[in-house]
Amino acid sequence: MASMEFGHLSSLKEDGRVAVAPGVELSYVDRGAGQAIVLIPGWTFSKNVFEKQIGPLSKKYRVITYDPRSQGASSQSPEGNDYLSHAEDLVKLLDTLEVKQPVLVGWAAGCHTSLGYVKLKGAQAVAAHVSIDKPPRSLSFEKDIWVEASLEEVSAVHTLYLRDVRGHAQYLRHYIETVLIQRNLEFHELSWMIAQALKTPPLVAAQLFASCMFSDDLASAIAVSRARPTLYIIAQHWAEKAQRYLRTILPEAKSVVFGGRMMFWEYPEAFNRVLDEFIQHNVRNAGVTNEEISDDRFGNHSFHDAGVQSLERRVTNRFI
Repeated sequence: MASMEFGHLSSLKEDGRVAVAPGVELSYVDRGAGQAIVLIPGWTFSKNVFEKQIGPLSKKYRVITYDPRSQGASSQSPEGNDYLSHAEDLVKLLDTLEVKQPVLVGWAAGCHTSLGYVKLKGAQAVAAHVSIDKPPRSLSFEKDIWVEASLEEVSAVHTLYLRDVRGHAQYLRHYIETVLIQRNLEFHELSWMIAQALKTPPLVAAQLFASCMFSDDLASAIAVSRARPTLYIIAQHWAEKAQRYLRTILPEAKSVVFGGRMMFWEYPEAFNRVLDEFIQHNVRNAGVTNEEISDDRFGNHSFHDAGVQSLERRVTNRFI
């Protein structure tokens, strides 16, 4: 199954590898100079998902992304396949690269890594925190709050799909087509996404899925939102519930809504502009260029403010 071909695939050229544990090396990309932005992939995906951010953002910032343990081109490991271990790996990676005060950008389950970094290092260790479409607590018995899914939905995915490569691939296709991307993908695009995620073995994928669903980083999310600029970039399909949650639980956080969960790949120009403006307005010494700034501060916006039009499709299913 490892030799399965999924059409034309593109990948970022690796800039180096860092040992974070015995037998475990992380593959990373490190481009540009200035304020460091660290892009953290989500569940089983690789650094390649950020291919449309590296070039544009590295013209102004130092942009780092990497493959977490057991994902992409990094080492496969029989242990440490949980998001607190991933956070410990991130600490070691950034220490080795001598990165201080990064802007952490976690995508989906990768937010548990970024918030784990905050838990380990403290909110003062980051310049800002950006969560791409992820509630800090995945499950809750409370009614009508922003969580990943019901316990029944999570159980069904873990039990029925994450047992072998075939089930993993079936679930990935469903996840990509109904949650991540709003438009109809070309075959080679869908194949590229599935192929990179399948580099994580099914058993590890199941471990990471469970770790994501049982992670509770609300305390870290509150701490960083009170101490540092915080932005939530939210997919349209659950925007109302997510923004109501943020107003109640994380009132200091800013938010913007557009696209699906992988809006940074589907609408890269809008995403890159949102991230750039947030950093310019909120992070000191981030290389401000006045010509790109029109407001005194970055506020809460809809997808129209992000320059994305006609994104009215609603998606009901969501996981991770």
